[in-house]
Amino acid sequence: MRKVLVNALSVTNPSGRHVLLGHLRQLAEGLRGRMRFCVLARDDLQLEREEWAGDVVRIPAPPRTRGWLFRALWERRHLARLARRHGATVYFTPSGIAARLPPEVKQVVFCQNPWALEAAARRGRDALKACLQRRAYRRAVRVADVLVCNSAYMLGAYRANAGRRERRGLVVPQAAADATHARAAALAEMPRKPGQVCCVSVMAPHKNAEAVMGALARVRAAVPEVRLVVAGSWPDRAYERKIRGLVSGLNLAGAVTFTGFLPRAELERLYAESQVFCLPSRCESFGIPAVEAQLFGTPVVGSTAGAMPEIGGEGGLYCSPDDIEGLAAALERLLTDADEWRRLSERARANAARFTWAACSRPLVDLFAEWTDEDVS
Repeated sequence: MRKVLVNALSVTNPSGRHVLLGHLRQLAEGLRGRMRFCVLARDDLQLEREEWAGDVVRIPAPPRTRGWLFRALWERRHLARLARRHGATVYFTPSGIAARLPPEVKQVVFCQNPWALEAAARRGRDALKACLQRRAYRRAVRVADVLVCNSAYMLGAYRANAGRRERRGLVVPQAAADATHARAAALAEMPRKPGQVCCVSVMAPHKNAEAVMGALARVRAAVPEVRLVVAGSWPDRAYERKIRGLVSGLNLAGAVTFTGFLPRAELERLYAESQVFCLPSRCESFGIPAVEAQLFGTPVVGSTAGAMPEIGGEGGLYCSPDDIEGLAAALERLLTDADEWRRLSERARANAARFTWAACSRPLVDLFAEWTDEDVS
């Protein structure tokens, strides 16, 4: 049986956990009896609470590996030793960064974080971290046996950063949870709240919330009842203060609600009752909230700067993240033209239906299966 060392130390948020465990479940099920997955993880991954159909074991890691610098130093010292101890012939990581391992260990590097490739990350207090990450990303293109990206946009960004092509590239999208697909079907007839727009994300500066507020101020002239619900945490408190100040300065206090993090049931209800989902990010490697919104028949207004047009497809409208007038026009169009809204709502549901774990993980399962087939050829 092949052994795979899965390095989950870079998973520090619910989104990352959703992606890794979603793919890992499919790998464990699809390769049952052929591969054992040894997952290097902290307790906060909650791996032992999952029900697994395949062979998955956890290798404990120190809590301090949540911090990127300590984690990098710890991995440099320990990963090769762990690979040898567990007899791993394949290494899989969702960090986007290759490890320093013996050449006989095949490396599958999964890339899904575009932050360091964004121009805004090249300055300020995070400039050094971003520089080191870009350097590590370039090495991943050279070293990885297979570079896996969650979108064609992300694969192109890695190539542009490295100035070269990878040995082998694979686009493997992520999926909405099976339970979310089922909940969307159950709430298909929920009435919409007229004029309600939702914006769902971890609200980091590159999510471009200021553009949403600027567009909202323009839309109010044509749609006085327009209302924006912003759901998600704010990792940068200075940015949160900036956006709240902008809301006040644009006289939008009565039209904008900040909910913070929402439990899953409340979030899905928000998707179902909103008319439009809006997130004009300056960089986005995928955009799972947009897919989730589309499952509930909610059209997307997004940015052309990342993967959103690729992922949202014909279930949305897209413009430059700096085009406030274009963003406002797209929102107004969907809030006032019932026929256009119905057309895009139907296309949104059809587009999102393709993002199931069974379908999205299939290329990854097939890739790993190639190496198990080598054992019997």
